[in-house]
Amino acid sequence: MFLIAIVIALIFAVVPVMIAARIVGARRTGFWISLLAIFVSLLIVGIAVRLLHGLGLLAFFIAPLGFMLILDTTYLRALGIVVLQYLISALIAVVLAILLFGGVMHGIDRLKHEAPLQLDAPAQSV
Repeated sequence: MFLIAIVIALIFAVVPVMIAARIVGARRTGFWISLLAIFVSLLIVGIAVRLLHGLGLLAFFIAPLGFMLILDTTYLRALGIVVLQYLISALIAVVLAILLFGGVMHGIDRLKHEAPLQLDAPAQSV
């Protein structure tokens, strides 16, 4: 079960990068190369945040460096990949939240329309 959770998390992390890379016209757009680009970008951002003592807004502009180097594209296209990755990930999160919330609301609605339990009714013996 743990491995399935890891695979699902990887898919939800890498697929938005793959889609964004194809949209902006990066030369490399495969699954494994996109995963490597995410790791390199996170490493660069981690080092930059450590050196810049937590200036988070600058990390947004440093993150494209990893995508630029690994996906073989320009800085502006890599910045577009970062923005599109955030938008696609947010869209996936909203769709999943709506599906989950809809299922919960359906379950609550279903419980309301079922016959209520009668606690003071006599018990039947077999």
